[in-house]
Amino acid sequence: MSERKVVLVTGGAGYIGSHTVAELIENGYDCIVVDNLDNSSYESVARLKILVKRDIKFYHTDLCDRENLETIFKDNKIDSVIHFAGLKAVGESTKIPLKYHHNNILGTLNLLELMEVYGVKSLVFSSSATVYGDATRFPDMIPIPEECPLGPTNPYGNTKYAVEKILNDLYNSNNNFWKFAILRYFNPIGAHPSGLIGEDPLGIPNNLLPYMAQVAVGRRDKLNVFGNDYETRDGTPIRDYIHVVDLAKGHIAALKYLEKKNEEGICREWNLGSGTGSTVLEVLKAFCAACGDDIPYEIVGRRAGDVINLTAKPDRATRELEWKTELDVADACKDLWKWTTENPFGYQLKGIVDAFAAEEDNYDSRFITLGDGTKFQATIANIGATLVDLKVDGQSVVLGYDNEEGYLAEDSAYIGATIGRYANRIKNGTFSLNGETYQLALNNGPNANHSSVDTFHTKKFLGPLVKNPSKDVYTAEFLLVDPSENSEFPGDLSVIVMYTLRVAEKSLSIEYKAQVSGGKSTPINMTNHTYFNLNKVNKETFVGTEIQVINNKSVDIDENMIPTGKIIDREIAKLNEKATILGQSEPKYDYAFVVDENEKYDQIDSSSRELKTVVKAYHPESNIRLEVLTTEPSFQIYTGDFLSAGYHARQGFAVEPGRYVDAINQEPWKKSVTLSEGETYGSKIVYRFS
Repeated sequence: MSERKVVLVTGGAGYIGSHTVAELIENGYDCIVVDNLDNSSYESVARLKILVKRDIKFYHTDLCDRENLETIFKDNKIDSVIHFAGLKAVGESTKIPLKYHHNNILGTLNLLELMEVYGVKSLVFSSSATVYGDATRFPDMIPIPEECPLGPTNPYGNTKYAVEKILNDLYNSNNNFWKFAILRYFNPIGAHPSGLIGEDPLGIPNNLLPYMAQVAVGRRDKLNVFGNDYETRDGTPIRDYIHVVDLAKGHIAALKYLEKKNEEGICREWNLGSGTGSTVLEVLKAFCAACGDDIPYEIVGRRAGDVINLTAKPDRATRELEWKTELDVADACKDLWKWTTENPFGYQLKGIVDAFAAEEDNYDSRFITLGDGTKFQATIANIGATLVDLKVDGQSVVLGYDNEEGYLAEDSAYIGATIGRYANRIKNGTFSLNGETYQLALNNGPNANHSSVDTFHTKKFLGPLVKNPSKDVYTAEFLLVDPSENSEFPGDLSVIVMYTLRVAEKSLSIEYKAQVSGGKSTPINMTNHTYFNLNKVNKETFVGTEIQVINNKSVDIDENMIPTGKIIDREIAKLNEKATILGQSEPKYDYAFVVDENEKYDQIDSSSRELKTVVKAYHPESNIRLEVLTTEPSFQIYTGDFLSAGYHARQGFAVEPGRYVDAINQEPWKKSVTLSEGETYGSKIVYRFS
């Protein structure tokens, strides 16, 4: 297998940059994203990771900061660069031209100088049709070819023109070294068809479609149409609107064109457009059709720097890059509406606090807080897809850490984490599937517990993909791709962990889904390992907590805590009967209970089953009641008698719904924990408070 080429994408968290990163990875490249996040959001990168199902290296760096930029070149082997980073609003550039020239030109100079130092020859530059200025001043220049004389009419266009001249000068100075593709694209619109990424300008949008979308969802009162006195078919300016996915694919085509040049240098310009012009009012009509409603608008005066017609002649790109648009304005409006309706506030989600752990700009570790800080809220982290904190009426009711150091400690006791691939114990760390025997490292006496060295609790999940589509309901989705080559377990596993927080109900649900590929089956049994403490005053212990379980039917175990195959009665109260009060040291529990002793459960997916309350807990001092519900056939209760990593015995108790202990080696239960290709593992847990 050939090594994947690495592309540095400046401005890769932005609108066009993020879509191009998606296409790069789809085409077999690795990406390094550099962005100062001045007019973008890291959320786009987090979502990209979910979309492409792989990690993406990210640096929060400004190109004008040469020292930090050089660190990126030092620390990575970069094959080529796609350069998007820059200020880009036409209207704004007329008000603050010095800032535009300083940022766009200095940043590019730093980038080119470091490319030269570190031997990176190829660059695809994000230029703009604004370099042509008003092409109607020349005869026969609409649609606009690359040969059209240049003459920008605003500072933004002047900065693009200046960078183009710099690239040409640099190429002419060493035309056997440099390979530059200058892409003059027209008006990008639309969003990724997945609805995961799209355009989300901070502040008031400067472009037509995002402004139009914000009007449609009520964020803006009306659309301003800048001028209806142009010499066009309806008086409004004509633009060549290109779907952002088509545009992103154009960058891949240009990059591959440069790669074919081998040692031969080149500096050449290509228009990326559809070749078809649309007026502002025509696009408005298409978007109204996509969203099914009329959008209020007002005709206002012309905008400084605007020109009458910018329509591309893309023949050169079609001929040389073998690229052309495949999507039209209607497609773009449909995809934009999907993005808008699923993300009405873009990446800026209400009720979401995004804090980064360990140190500033550590974007690999994400701690996200969802919900209402006064009534009900949850903090989750991508390290182990972990429940970090849960507050009920302002009181924390779980154990957790506020940084990644605690969760990565060797003795962290799996606090709050997603446990997998296989929760609980496997006898002697050994199991057999499809005629093959596997041996796991032992970490619990003679057994492997919670997947031993392959535990999920220290792995960094991708995401989360966070949404709040309805009032007081928040979802956060994590993804983990766990290849067998990095595991003692067989099969390439893909896992989704979905948290759903409902403020009004004071409930947090956790749903697990997993699929395996690579021609191998794998054992699977996933759960959450949260420790609860409902005490209000003395958080050092849960003494005084009353706990009840659905019944006292429990899995019998031997001296090594492995099932004997029998179901026995344990002395613990049933629901609706007198509760057991957990004391300072007794009774001790680390036992699996069954939901229904008469059920012979053998399904790999329990998620469609009825949620049943399996445990209730109550503390009279705080007056907080907890219910644990699950679709699973079994649940483990652990009184935390061996807590560590900053916590001590009996500071929290755990309830872990799941499949039966050592089910992979117990014939009656083995099918329920054996995931094969083409199947989906699933389960649900709900924590509900009152």
